[in-house]
Amino acid sequence: MHTLSRIASPSHSFFLSFRRPAVSSFAVAWTRSTSRHPTKSRTRRPFAFRASSTVASEEIQKFQKVQALSLSGEIFAKNSHVFLFYNILMIKTRHLMTPPTTIQYHDVLTVTVESLTNLGFGIARVPIKENDNTILQPEAAATTSTTDEDSTEQKKWVVFIPNVIPGETCRIRIYRNHATYSDADLIQVLTPSEDRIEPKCGLANVCGGCQYQHVKIERQRAIKTQQVQELFEDWGLKRDEFPKVLETLEPSLRSTNQKKDKDSGNSLKSYEIGPIGFKEKASRRLVDVPYCHIATPAINTALEQIRNEKRMEAIEERLKKPSKGATLLLRDAEGVVETNHTEYVDTIVNGLTFRFQAGNFFQNNPYMLPKMVDLVVSAATAPSPKGEPMTHLIDCYCGSGLFALGSSSFFDVCVGIEVNAKAVEEAKGNAALNGIENCDFVSASAEAIFQSQDPVSWVGRECWWRGGCDDNNRKTLLVKDFPRDNTVVVVDPPRKGCSPEFLEQLDQYRPARVVYMSCDPATQARDASFLVGHGYKIMSVQPFDLFPQTRHIECLAVFDRVIN
Repeated sequence: MHTLSRIASPSHSFFLSFRRPAVSSFAVAWTRSTSRHPTKSRTRRPFAFRASSTVASEEIQKFQKVQALSLSGEIFAKNSHVFLFYNILMIKTRHLMTPPTTIQYHDVLTVTVESLTNLGFGIARVPIKENDNTILQPEAAATTSTTDEDSTEQKKWVVFIPNVIPGETCRIRIYRNHATYSDADLIQVLTPSEDRIEPKCGLANVCGGCQYQHVKIERQRAIKTQQVQELFEDWGLKRDEFPKVLETLEPSLRSTNQKKDKDSGNSLKSYEIGPIGFKEKASRRLVDVPYCHIATPAINTALEQIRNEKRMEAIEERLKKPSKGATLLLRDAEGVVETNHTEYVDTIVNGLTFRFQAGNFFQNNPYMLPKMVDLVVSAATAPSPKGEPMTHLIDCYCGSGLFALGSSSFFDVCVGIEVNAKAVEEAKGNAALNGIENCDFVSASAEAIFQSQDPVSWVGRECWWRGGCDDNNRKTLLVKDFPRDNTVVVVDPPRKGCSPEFLEQLDQYRPARVVYMSCDPATQARDASFLVGHGYKIMSVQPFDLFPQTRHIECLAVFDRVIN
């Protein structure tokens, strides 16, 4: 029996779909789109944008540049705006790129998996015959590559496949063709990897909540380490320009899995609730998940209860019909599961208590969180490149104050900035809750911190030792006047990474060190390329397996300013 590493997330969001008994679905954004192909019965994801068929020549040129960045789907573009542009132009220029003429829906191919995307899908490349754009069978491809010495590099067509491991040979069935690649279902693994295991969850092959349950946990972490290394190199960072990416750290607790419970049905009246769970791996249909093997026991207990409650509310016509489905929140905080977004919960990290609204952002793996904070503090407090102590800390995208408060005892002053005013209130409350007086928090965008004319106010640590100071002993200083040779900037941005405006102001400010925590190593690598190009050196890159069994990677990168 295999065990799963706890824990993907003690805070889970489950989706609901609603329907009338006589109608298959209504107004559910992620379940109502179906394929137009007459032989397909599966629900398929529609494009997010619609646009006219006319495209200016310069737009096509821009599209071709974007498309050239990555055919594997790992990185679509160098900023989030181009990602949207890519989606629009994929629709408008579909006629400009034609899939191989022999690839049809439901065609069965035998392929070898070369690698994985950062979405967890396997990448296979099928040889294409140059003159008529047709697929070559494996035997023909081998003959062509070995006998035709005059031919240029063989064209290959990219196919994405779920639930595979690099090196495996598989039989697959095409179910969707795009302008530059195809999607396929896995039919059979012909030569399985030695790292393949039987998923503990019976829904693992279809549920989009996990991508790697079929992979040994050690291989999962090796894959994530390799992906981070390749992402940094893909952004032009040479191997000799930064240290080798460290092995992905695992959570401090592993747990065996409990028996899967079955959901009991209810009789129908005017409405019934459809699946409650996660989206499928390859579509926006929902998978009903009565029990999640990577959730905490407390969440699974609460999930069973809330599923029954929602179905009963629907039967009794007390459940408000949503226009686009609904989301359920289940956050496990110290063993207590909260489902109300606005209720406050407490979490203890390294002896500090953090209080925040259950629906607000907060790192949600309590088994990994202490390690993450320890490594951020260790990186932030190391002597400066000049060998001097670090005395000032700026925490950008600070949320409820996790890193600023966790580092406060090592610095003269810490200031956090967060665009979410409610989170700033929580950060200030957490400072008071823990008796920390050398931290201040500002409600503004991260770009504003270096230009702010509002002075930071704090009580020096010497007052802590004397038992406190009155307001006359408080210190004030503008952030732009912090001593740059002794200042560290901690950033923990959203998935899109740091904005160009923030990076430009960071470059102008030029702190001695930047400690960068990211939930998306692709955008982190993009920003790392900027920092290295503007006088910083990568000191370390440390991935965290914050969500075992899934494709998600948290990553810490440390940058020191180069001394000329």
